[in-house]
Amino acid sequence: MCSKLVLDRELARRLTATWPVFFERHGRLTDVQRAAIPFVLEGRDVILCAPTASGKTEAACAPILERNLDRATRWLILYVSPTRALVNDLYERLSPPMSRLGLKISRRTGDYHSDLSTASHMIVTTPESFDSLVCRGRTETDGHILAHAVAVVVDEIHLLVGNPRGEQVRWLLTRLRRLRQYAKSQGWTSTDGVQVLALSATVQNALDTAQALGLAATEVLVPGQREIETVNVETPSPSVSDALPAYLEGQAGDEKVLVFCNSRRRVDDLTLSLRTSLQGLGYEVLAHHGSLSKKEREEAETKAKTRRRIALVATSTLEIGIDIGDIDLIVLDGPPPDVPALLQRIGRGNRRIERTRVMLCSGTFIEAVVQNAMIECARAGDLGPVERGPCHAVARQQIASFIMQGRNRARSRGMLDELLQECAAPAARGVLLDHLIGADELVADKEGVRLSGLWVERAARGEIHSNIEGTLGTTVVDEKGMRIAVGVDFRGGRGLTVGGNLLEARRWEDRKLVVRRASDDFLAEGNWGYRSRAWMKGVGQPEALRKYLGVPQDMWPLVEEGEDVVVFHFGGGRRQAILELICELSGRSQSWDVNEWCIRISGRTVSKPAWLLEFGPASLELQLDNHLEHLERRLGRPFANRQLPRILRVDEVRQWLNVDAEVGRIQEAVWQAPSDPDVGRILRAIAVQLRRE
Repeated sequence: MCSKLVLDRELARRLTATWPVFFERHGRLTDVQRAAIPFVLEGRDVILCAPTASGKTEAACAPILERNLDRATRWLILYVSPTRALVNDLYERLSPPMSRLGLKISRRTGDYHSDLSTASHMIVTTPESFDSLVCRGRTETDGHILAHAVAVVVDEIHLLVGNPRGEQVRWLLTRLRRLRQYAKSQGWTSTDGVQVLALSATVQNALDTAQALGLAATEVLVPGQREIETVNVETPSPSVSDALPAYLEGQAGDEKVLVFCNSRRRVDDLTLSLRTSLQGLGYEVLAHHGSLSKKEREEAETKAKTRRRIALVATSTLEIGIDIGDIDLIVLDGPPPDVPALLQRIGRGNRRIERTRVMLCSGTFIEAVVQNAMIECARAGDLGPVERGPCHAVARQQIASFIMQGRNRARSRGMLDELLQECAAPAARGVLLDHLIGADELVADKEGVRLSGLWVERAARGEIHSNIEGTLGTTVVDEKGMRIAVGVDFRGGRGLTVGGNLLEARRWEDRKLVVRRASDDFLAEGNWGYRSRAWMKGVGQPEALRKYLGVPQDMWPLVEEGEDVVVFHFGGGRRQAILELICELSGRSQSWDVNEWCIRISGRTVSKPAWLLEFGPASLELQLDNHLEHLERRLGRPFANRQLPRILRVDEVRQWLNVDAEVGRIQEAVWQAPSDPDVGRILRAIAVQLRRE
């Protein structure tokens, strides 16, 4: 304790200006801050991994501001966050200390466009708006808004690595460094360095993650997590609809509850159900998910901060650190996709104490056993395997953005080749530009390479900066034209229940569905849902269950179920795709049914068939092109990949499949019945449920 106090005093002396505004009211630093601040003050790139609510934001912002406060020339810090809601939260959180330091903070998202005509010292933004700032930030006075960007903080990096938005950030960091070098050569600024800090609470391998962002960063890893207390209540079923009302009925004081669901439609339905059952207890129940309007989401966030008797039902939109006050109980309505997501969700609760309270609710046997398995992994600090691969379509978007950034909305072929050489995967460097020109997406003439009409139209709509796949569907508005939700798939009926609200469909107007509040369930009955993007069913849940049951990695347990044999491979969507491909090539697809958990085989086969070993990595890779569209769907590859050269699409599928490793596991697997009868009973029950689904 004494050594910590000495270190705190030493760091307080080094944080002359920022200690009073960031830390004085606490009086002491957290372990995270003690570990990270010295490296940040030295000017190093840092990847900081520490538990939720441990002070990572202050550990990054205080020293990085301290480093730059005395600069004689203009400077700017970018703070990049994955969601608009978190940008808003960070803006409100950082505004008071920035103001006390006499510094200007701005936010830049699709919802908020702060005035950047006067110099800001910090801009809080999303990856898409970061792209827009790089692309459109030219100024008449000092060349470019980001000419003075001395540092970038990338928050919640676990949500950005291994997906198109993370790949976009990697490109943008490279483009920012190049911009800074150009700015120095033009005399716009006297320095060209960019310090990068990456923050996360749940990342499996920090250095690999930093490398994926193009960083040679110092790793600051502060282990430790709060105790996980599971809350149980006696009810007829473990569903949220039964368990949560029973729990709240037994509490003497007020409770603030956050319920996590795995789909937007489930959020809507559960919100409506809980409003009925919790109304008599004085609880307000609100919905929060990505298809709801900004107004609906922000109203829910505001009420969650200010009211004590409230239950907020949400998807992953509230996994990350938006300030909604101190949560007394986290409720999981079924298991999240993997252990990192589980930790993010339960980490939202009880931030003022060393224990997080979670109620595990489920609607099926599989959900119940998987949740217990994932909780055990979380308690053991086992985050599970990492599944990553390339996102080649980002190179297409970034080339378009880079061209638009040019003074005359054009770039020389040499400049484009140079950027591709620095940022793109080797497979894309020699083929992408010629493909885009041949497809009339780009135009090459005496002025250089320019955008064609397609990209010009996207630029006019602001879509040139995004790698988020759009979801087709209907926009729902009220009779005053105010947006309620987007991405709705309304297939008929009298109405719908968006956000848990009874809505009667009135008419179609300008391709929008106009609704009004309904007085009873009858008027809101309809056939509807939400359009969703493609996604890959990962290995997180099956792998957690395998470990929970104590099944060795090279063993595929088999159980008899009815007239079939069910063999559990526990490999997720990637292994499912390879097994399906082998079945197709061998002509067994009619007798084998494969999902992300297991193989169901018609008949009484009890040993691994010899033909499963006939297809090695090389022979399978030769078949990827013939089955490309199916494999892309199975792996959740973005629709934008259809605009890439076919050779790049095949390369992306090949790397996501991890063919060599997966084929090796298939060939080495030992098929046998589990020796533990309890394991056999659990797997047989799962097999029965999977067949019904």
